Parts: sequence; structure tokens; C-alpha cells
Amino acid sequence: MFKKILLLTAAIVTSSFATWDYFGLLQNNSGSVKTGLYYDWDGDWSQMGLKVGARVNIVPQFELSFQSFGYQFWGEKECDEDNNCGYADGGKGLRDLVIGARYALDPELYLFLDFNLPIGRDKNDGNGTTPPSNHEMYIYAGAQHHRDIASIKGASYGAEAGLFWGFKHHDRERGLELRLGGEFDFTLPSAPVTLLVGGQFWFRLFASEYNNGTKKDKEMHDDWSHQWKFWVGASVPLSDDISIKGTIIARSQDLKNKSYEPEIVMEGDALGVTLEMEFKF
Repeated sequence: MFKKILLLTAAIVTSSFATWDYFGLLQNNSGSVKTGLYYDWDGDWSQMGLKVGARVNIVPQFELSFQSFGYQFWGEKECDEDNNCGYADGGKGLRDLVIGARYALDPELYLFLDFNLPIGRDKNDGNGTTPPSNHEMYIYAGAQHHRDIASIKGASYGAEAGLFWGFKHHDRERGLELRLGGEFDFTLPSAPVTLLVGGQFWFRLFASEYNNGTKKDKEMHDDWSHQWKFWVGASVPLSDDISIKGTIIARSQDLKNKSYEPEIVMEGDALGVTLEMEFKF
């Protein structure tokens, strides 16, 4: 057990993905390490990087994880050959680290808590660049439910509901957000391939606030802003302990009643792909 905790701690330097997934906890003091590449684009903007993470089952009902750490290779708008776009190259650097915990109330129902440590690079390299971090400390907490579907062999679903609370940073404080998500998985009967489809919906319940040096915060009137995300993908086991998964992701953001700059964005509009590998130990 102590060895597994050491392996997990070492994996922080190579550590993924807030709430680990929508499905069951690991069992019998086991753990896993996940590493993956992501690429997102929207028009002439794109970003690419590496995300790594690890989790371990501490006791039968409790799982600890390190998520979202990694390195962003770039996040920028594309310039032409003469560099006439007016945007700086940049957006590279370390990502934030999320520490997560999940506790099983029963085999199908879990409570979770994620805490973001804003250790990533938040320096803006110029107009049009996207830093790996916005330096926001946050807590994301809620519940998950998953179940195998008895009437469809090989099928299962997982669902999540939580509240996202961001603390004040850069004179801004994000309004409280409700986040809902779910995924349906189906393992083919004729091949060791699992197909998956899922989605998320984020809704800003209260307006964010901004202080431009005055004694009183100003309301940004961005309540009712929302974000949609949908994905499809497939997972293939390479062995009993190694699997590889690829996904295609589409997301769309709608910020309401913007009155003050800077905006507090969600994830924005983009198409994306991810390719990740998980190693169990």
C-alpha cells in the first residue's frame, strides 16, 4: 500500500481531468496513471498540450486523485507568413494541479470534491494568446451515480451534478456555477472495444463581480451564462493493465449580459480531440 502511495506521489510530476470520470472507484488498493494529448481549435485559434494524472484507492470507499497537471505547448491565434495578424506567439507553460477525492456512499453513488491549485503559468503573452492557467483557485463538489444497464449487455452510464465555486483572483470573482454531466458506454460483444458518448452543461447561477480599484465590487451581469460540451469516443484495452482512449469534443459558450471587462469565460467555443493512455498498478 505504501509503495502504491509513493507511485501516486511520483506521478504528480507526470499528473488529469477534473473529476476523474463518471464511473466506479478503483478497488483493492489499486491505482492508475493517465497521460494524454489534447488539441483544440476554433477558426485561426488553437491550443495543444499534455495532461497527466494519477489516482489510488486508499481504502475500499475512498479514492484520491491528482488531475489536470501537465504542459501546454501553445495557445494562440495563427499568424500568416508575414506575421501580420497582430497577435503574439505564446500560451505555453505548466498547467494547474487539481487534487480530487471521491467517497462511495454505496457501490453506485459517490460524493466528490476537487480543489484547484493555481500553480500553472498565467502570464498573457499578448492579444490572442491563451495562458495554461488563469490563476483561479476553486472548489468543485457534488455527487455521481453510475450503473450497469441490465437490459443491454455491456452498457453502462454515469452521471454527475456539482457546484463550482471560484475564489477571487485578478480582482475578479466568478459567480457560482451548476455543472451537470453524463456519459453512456457500450462494450461491443464481438470485440474488446468500448464506445462512448457524453455531454456536460454548465450554468452560472449568480453574477460574477469585478473590482477595478474602487472600494466596491461591480456586478458583471453574466448570470445565466452557460456552456455546452459533447463528446464521442472509443476505448481499447491493450492489456489487462493498459488501455488507450480517443475522443472528439465539441463545446459552445454563451456569456450573458456582459457589462464589464475583463470577461470571466467558461471554456469557450471549440472543436477538440484527445488521445490518452491509462496504466493500472
